[in-house]
Amino acid sequence: MFYSCVGFILKALRKHRKTILSKSVPNFILKAIRKYRKRIKWRADSANLGRTEVCGGQVLNREMWWLLGVLAGLLVLFCSLDVWYFLRVAAVAVWAWFQPPVRDITAEQVLKGRVTPHDIDMCHMNNARYLRECDFARIALYVRNGVFKALRALKASMVVGATTIRYRRALCIAEGYELRSRIVTWDDKAFFLEQQFVSSKDGFVCAVMYCKQSVIRSSPDKIMQHLCKRKVECPEFPEDLKHWVNFISASSQALRAESGHNDKNK
Repeated sequence: MFYSCVGFILKALRKHRKTILSKSVPNFILKAIRKYRKRIKWRADSANLGRTEVCGGQVLNREMWWLLGVLAGLLVLFCSLDVWYFLRVAAVAVWAWFQPPVRDITAEQVLKGRVTPHDIDMCHMNNARYLRECDFARIALYVRNGVFKALRALKASMVVGATTIRYRRALCIAEGYELRSRIVTWDDKAFFLEQQFVSSKDGFVCAVMYCKQSVIRSSPDKIMQHLCKRKVECPEFPEDLKHWVNFISASSQALRAESGHNDKNK
C-alpha cells in the first residue's frame, strides 16, 4: 500500500511539474493528494484483496483437494460395489426391526412399493427388478418372524438355491404395488417361499415367484424347533410347487450325470 501511494504521488509530480514551478509546493501536494485520493484508495483496496486471495487460495486449494478426494473415493466405491443395494438392505432391515414381530412363521407379510424411474425399461418395471425387490422383502420377512435370530443362534446361514418367476402383467411407472411374501413349506434342506406382486390399483397379481432358500450348517427343522420350542410339522407341498421341486431335482440329477458326479456321490 505504501509503495502504491508513493508511486501515484511521483506520477502526479511528474505530470504537474510545470505547476510546481509556479505554485508553492505544499499547496500543490495537497491538491494532488485530493485529486488522486480515490484512485489511491481503490488501488490499495485491490492490493489488500489480492493478498487475501493469495492467502485464501491456499485454504481453497486444500478444500478443493479434499473434495476431489472424497468424490474420487465415492466414484471408486460406486464403480466397484452396488452401493444402492446395500443401502436399501440396511434401510429395510432397520425398518423391519422396528415393526411388531410376527409369531406365525408361515404368516404372509406385505411390503409396499412403487415403480420409480430407476426401476423401469420401456416405461414398465424391469424384469430383474422383481427379483431384487423380492430380496428386500425376504430380508424384512426373516427379521420380523425371527428366522435371522435363529440363524445367528445356530451359527447357520441361508442362500438362494433356485427361483422361478411368472410375469402376468407389467407394472408401469409410478404404479403402486404390494409385495406379499410367505413361507409355504420346507423340507430337510430348504425353505420354500411364495412372493406375489399385487397391483394397488385393482388387486391383480402381476407376478408370482417361488424361491428355494437353502439352509447351510443347519436345517429348517432345527430352525423351527428353535423358534417354536417344539417339533413343528411341515405343511404339505401345493401341487404347483411340487412340480417345480421335481423339476429342480430332475435338473440336478441330469447335471450330475453329465459332469460324472453321480458315481462319486454313490
